[in-house]
Amino acid sequence: MWAWKDAETLALFKLVEDFKNMAKPLKEAFFAYAMQTNRKPDSVRNYYYKTLKEIELNKKNRLKINLKVHKINRPEAFSKEEEKAVFEKIQKLLSEGCSLRNACLKVAGGDIKKMLRYQNKFRSLEKKIEPCKVVRMPSKKGKLTDSEINSLFMGLVKLIKKCAEEQAEEKALFEAETANEALRRTVVELSAKQKELDNLKKNFEILKNEKLLLKEELNGLRSQTASLFSRKLKGEKLSSLKSFMNKLDKISSVENEIK
Repeated sequence: MWAWKDAETLALFKLVEDFKNMAKPLKEAFFAYAMQTNRKPDSVRNYYYKTLKEIELNKKNRLKINLKVHKINRPEAFSKEEEKAVFEKIQKLLSEGCSLRNACLKVAGGDIKKMLRYQNKFRSLEKKIEPCKVVRMPSKKGKLTDSEINSLFMGLVKLIKKCAEEQAEEKALFEAETANEALRRTVVELSAKQKELDNLKKNFEILKNEKLLLKEELNGLRSQTASLFSRKLKGEKLSSLKSFMNKLDKISSVENEIK
């Protein structure tokens, strides 16, 4: 990929500022800039954060980028109290039959970013906890009673139902996330198309005005040409008339001499 110029860097940061002012995610800004410049969205994002890091490390802001608007969002660390509270809430929901993803989503209040943050934290904490030892129940000699068979069957049904619900929840969440991403891309594409359409309208108006000016100029030239032609004709007629009068004078002079 070709190197970035200062003008391109400033244009990228200006676009990000515009998207932030409209409360739109940075991902859309990177995608929009990539569409405008034929770059890849990931490349645009990486360059944006790389530039910010270089400014922070070197303390040199040659392009005068407003760091109050542009800053790297670092993940917020969990406090011990927050860790414990989140872990206990998720565990409680899991014990009630929720899937891990759904439990984290409920604790996060429907916020996808928080849900992922809580889910990752829960899994990391879960790995630190020593797994419980499985206690084997003593095997029972003889046949199972109808009641025991029925209990086992109902337990199996509940387990299958729970697995099916978890799969359905995960599928629905995945489809929702995919749909949101597709919608975001569509909005960005429509925005780019609208911008292109606006540019075409502006160019059309410019051409229309230029056409009117050329038409006026052409009419002026036609008028000037007609005027010059008319003057030329008048001049030629006067010249012919003078020549004719001179001839008449000469004829009259000759006649007088003869007499």
